[in-house]
Amino acid sequence: MIVHALLVAIVYFLASWGTYGIGVFHLNRPIVVGPLVGLALGDLQTGIILGATFESVFLGVIAVGGSVPADATIGATIGTAIAILTGAKSDTALAIAVPVALFGVALSQVAISVVIPLFMPKMDALAEAGDSKGLTRMHWFMSLFVGGVLQAIVIFFAVWLGSNAISSVLKSIPQFITHGFQAAGAMLPAVGFALLLNMLFNKKLFAFFFLGFVLSIYLKLPSLAIAIIAVVFAITQYYNSEKNANVAIAGETKESSTNINGEEDFFNE
Repeated sequence: MIVHALLVAIVYFLASWGTYGIGVFHLNRPIVVGPLVGLALGDLQTGIILGATFESVFLGVIAVGGSVPADATIGATIGTAIAILTGAKSDTALAIAVPVALFGVALSQVAISVVIPLFMPKMDALAEAGDSKGLTRMHWFMSLFVGGVLQAIVIFFAVWLGSNAISSVLKSIPQFITHGFQAAGAMLPAVGFALLLNMLFNKKLFAFFFLGFVLSIYLKLPSLAIAIIAVVFAITQYYNSEKNANVAIAGETKESSTNINGEEDFFNE
């Protein structure tokens, strides 16, 4: 169990640090973390399934302005590990992953608000001295905390000490509560997509969402066919907008040329 806990913690740290420390964006997304956890625990298929499930839930959970979103990475990591190690159903793991993701926000704030400021005076001193190599070393050092050292330690102990306890708790939960978890888990992907659509809402484009709904529900087209149709619409829209832009530029050029010629005729007279 210690080995499993260590592997899960390493997967979380590498995914999180790869994003915030190195800058490999989206490496910490559930659709990536889920399969990595499944691979580490010897159940890649479950990891892929849960990674896609968690991604649909956290799809619209992003940082906008000063808002602090749930930590989708820690939620997907714990949720996938719990499902594989305890044999819990995906719906139950999903219902557990969401509150864990909210708890992960608190851990992130500890690193950002408490640990990182301790090193800022040193960073200021290095900047004043023009020590670029020192700044680089401090960046790598601080990125360890932003990249998830604290969360990885918590995940290690949670999986090591809590997997058996979690399994016992899940087995002792009454069936009606388990069904409630499953119902809540089934609704969470819809909530995730609703959050995403709320940010992407555009009066000019929203009709295409209804078109996709009709193609999927009534015409029973597979996702690949709908995606191809969407690409065709996107390409057509792109070339139409480019054509309109060229026409507008040509019109402005012609108008400017007319004004210049008019001025020259005026002075020639």
